[in-house]
Amino acid sequence: MRKLLFEMNGAKAVAEMHDDIVPNTCDAIWDILPVDGMSIHANWASREIMLHLQGDKVLRLPAEGHNYRGTIAPGDIVYFWRSPQMSRGKQLAYSSEFQRELSEFAIFYGEPSGGGLAANDPSRDHDASLQVVTLFATFIDLPAEFVEQCESVRHQGLQHLTVSRYET
Repeated sequence: MRKLLFEMNGAKAVAEMHDDIVPNTCDAIWDILPVDGMSIHANWASREIMLHLQGDKVLRLPAEGHNYRGTIAPGDIVYFWRSPQMSRGKQLAYSSEFQRELSEFAIFYGEPSGGGLAANDPSRDHDASLQVVTLFATFIDLPAEFVEQCESVRHQGLQHLTVSRYET
């Protein structure tokens, strides 16, 4: 089973990919590694940080595996893709940055995960082809120092995050 290494401010965490459940998603993600950028904290799903994929790292993958909506567990890592057509409401009032396509990893690091505003967002039922959420990995062990770094994104702002292949 392939593994991923997440690094932020010296803290590290290892996750196992779900090759047996979502092989195509795992292959596509493996092929773009390493990826890095500034992680941001999600406001809709509570204890979640996100790493936006940009440039040649953007993935536009079809749904694979189970259908997840607002019920992701702590330690889970999902691939998320949203078409530009999903911009709506307040997003349309912001700059073009908020109206663009979105391709990202969402990293759930603690309770409560999911069940926030995102779980009951009616626009998520509109057209499933415009938005994809695929659970592709889960942390083997989520070290306290990595959780602390994730929480620091919530309170202190953007933090540099790298995701790479874990080689033993």
